[in-house]
Amino acid sequence: MPFVFSSRKRKTENQKQPWTLALLIFLLAASCGPVSGPIVVYCSPDSPRMRRAIEGLEARLGQGKLEVLCVPELGPKSEEELRRLRERRPRLLVVLGTPALMRVGPVEKRTPVVFALVANPYFTTAAYLPQQPEIHQENITGIFSPPPVKPALQQGTALLGPRTWGLLFDPNDGVAVEIKDRFLKEAPGLKIKPVVAAGTDAAGDRRGLEQLRAQGARVIYLPPAPSAARYAPLLLDWGKNQKVMVVSGHPEFHQGALLWVSLDYRKLGEEAGALARRVLKGEAPAKIPLAEKAPLKVQVDEGLLRKWSGYPPGQ
Repeated sequence: MPFVFSSRKRKTENQKQPWTLALLIFLLAASCGPVSGPIVVYCSPDSPRMRRAIEGLEARLGQGKLEVLCVPELGPKSEEELRRLRERRPRLLVVLGTPALMRVGPVEKRTPVVFALVANPYFTTAAYLPQQPEIHQENITGIFSPPPVKPALQQGTALLGPRTWGLLFDPNDGVAVEIKDRFLKEAPGLKIKPVVAAGTDAAGDRRGLEQLRAQGARVIYLPPAPSAARYAPLLLDWGKNQKVMVVSGHPEFHQGALLWVSLDYRKLGEEAGALARRVLKGEAPAKIPLAEKAPLKVQVDEGLLRKWSGYPPGQ
């Protein structure tokens, strides 16, 4: 005799299916990552520019004061802090700074991540090919902002005319080396003759700056590199005393510069906040291409410009 289901039994089993389906959906959602929890800013290193970016982020995100974890660039403390943070399973990680992204990218594969204040994301494991910004780690998207070397040269040439420009760099500072390469590449197209010198400590920095002047540099570019903070006070003092014209690209050092062309870190924070809102509303990071954004702050010291007016552009 064939085995036949009774209609009563079939009805009972059908009634159970919605509950089974609901349980399956819940388990799948739980396995896909956090849907609740805090929004945390993980950043490195701490600096005035970082704090300005966080102010812009909070203003655009509209969540009030955010929890901020700013760690040193190197050392076991930063790794331990990140491990504890990941155990809390935040709803969203906003990662600010290249050192922070280099830590987060290789280990965090589930929590949504939005990054900013990163010059080049393509060696952090978060992104792969500059030619394909739409392809990147699936849980990560963000904004990258190369140092504004070309805008500084363009603005400087418009203000001062073609001249010989100098740049001091520390060969042990990767950011400084990258900026030096950009400087040498972009300058000739703007009718600037570039000269460079190296320094690795305070004494070497002074020798390097003197070498640039001896090579005919009437303008010295202060780059937005960590090592530039070491010699910035000396160079800007030269600028105040008209030993040399200074064009600063450094966000924290510009008093004494004839021209200041820097990234606007408050606006970069606002851009990151706008992107974070999109992710919080449900957009998948994997479907948001990386975006290059470089809002600028440009300022001319009119007093210094008047003092230098005896040196006509082009001479």
